[in-house]
Amino acid sequence: MKNLPYDENSIEDILKYTEKLIGQTFYDVLSTSFADTMLETQTQYYDNPRGKGSLGNLLEEHYFYYTPNSIQDADFSTVGLELKVTPYEVNKNGTFRAGERLVLSMIPNNEPIELNFEKSKLKSKISKILMIWYQRNKLLNRTNYNIDFVNYFDLYSEQLEKDLLIIVEDYYKIASKIIAGKAHELSEGDTNYLGACTKGSTAKKSLQPQFYNPEVLAKRRAFSFKQSYMTYVLNNYVIPGHMSYDSIFSKEELKVISFDEEIIKMINIYVGKSESDLFREFNLEETSAKQKNKLLINRILGVGTESAEEFEKANIIIKTVRVNKNNKPRESMSFPKINIMELVQQDFEDSLEYNFFESTRILFVVFKEDNNGIFRLSGSKLWNMPETDIENDFKKEWNLYKNKFISGVNFEIIEQYNGKITIKNDLPKKRTTNIIHMRPHAKKSAYLINGIKYGNGTESDMDLLPNGDKIVAQSFWLNNDYVAKIIQDII
Repeated sequence: MKNLPYDENSIEDILKYTEKLIGQTFYDVLSTSFADTMLETQTQYYDNPRGKGSLGNLLEEHYFYYTPNSIQDADFSTVGLELKVTPYEVNKNGTFRAGERLVLSMIPNNEPIELNFEKSKLKSKISKILMIWYQRNKLLNRTNYNIDFVNYFDLYSEQLEKDLLIIVEDYYKIASKIIAGKAHELSEGDTNYLGACTKGSTAKKSLQPQFYNPEVLAKRRAFSFKQSYMTYVLNNYVIPGHMSYDSIFSKEELKVISFDEEIIKMINIYVGKSESDLFREFNLEETSAKQKNKLLINRILGVGTESAEEFEKANIIIKTVRVNKNNKPRESMSFPKINIMELVQQDFEDSLEYNFFESTRILFVVFKEDNNGIFRLSGSKLWNMPETDIENDFKKEWNLYKNKFISGVNFEIIEQYNGKITIKNDLPKKRTTNIIHMRPHAKKSAYLINGIKYGNGTESDMDLLPNGDKIVAQSFWLNNDYVAKIIQDII
């Protein structure tokens, strides 16, 4: 038996040994075991992003000296400690974000699943996690990434008491859906901190029979901590105080309430009150700023910061909807602008749009116009896009735009009688889609067509097309008809 440079029976000693990694690169680790040609071969192996050698495997084999495995037991089985090597990235403004969700354990599709988290196999995989954080920099080879942080994630510690309560609730939601034979309807957006993420090179290849409903195929999925939750872990537990938000609930409240139900209850207390009434009640100025209603909802929830701790962890965003007397939302709902050249090179399952709607929960808060033209709070709901919508209309419509960009956008240049130029394009229109459409997302209009610039916008208002032309920057919008169906039970 090999002598290990740490005591495998002591979490404290394992952690102390792991902390020696801080400040090193993965290449540094390899260079302690290999030299010359062998070092070069190993470096090339782990630098290949499409290879089977993950950076986690590198540390398992060449730092902790055990063979990577896929067994149900924790990696350091004698102390029940799981090892997770995970990336973080630095935003343009200098803040940190988790580089990805943290995949924890495959969700079984060929055997029963335990409904009770305390009796589940997952509990042993996530109760005690040794997290090693490295900075992902796409300008560097993978083995040159720096290892910057190490932390011990103890799910049953006092620090994580509140998180545990929500994670247990999330687990119950996922397991209940699977047992009901609805694994094909699972989505990462169903839950708050613990998600059911897709696993498999493509959605089609990952389809497998369900244990509880064998005739209906479902995507292979894994339990994971959401990327938003991992970002909070990094910015609060790993680097204390780096991210600070007010909480909606105390741990005592979470022990006796359902998170989702209580959020809706807190908002719906004010149903019937006008926007002006609510702004006065919560001592807020009734401005024309776009974020004013989000600020109002936060105050209703008792949150004085720009967002709630629970919403940041769960990737819940607030969207207020104003509905006319005819029960139709006044506007479609916009999302961040796209990068066309990135979009055309992506498969749907790898796209930002898929990842957004697969993992994001939206808190819809509806204000409906009364007979006097006053908008009053009508109700609220937590929603995530159903998997059937994602895999059918949403996927089809996303590909409709992708294929149009690839085949070429045609422009019609119209000169008005007053000399003003109007540009029309043949991107698919809202009337031809059920869920999403594309519209401009820029302060000013600007185009570059056959080398000639049109409009009074600047370079930042345009986006590059595959043929070299430029179109005014675009973003996806949720059709207002689709939003109307989502909030139908409220209005």
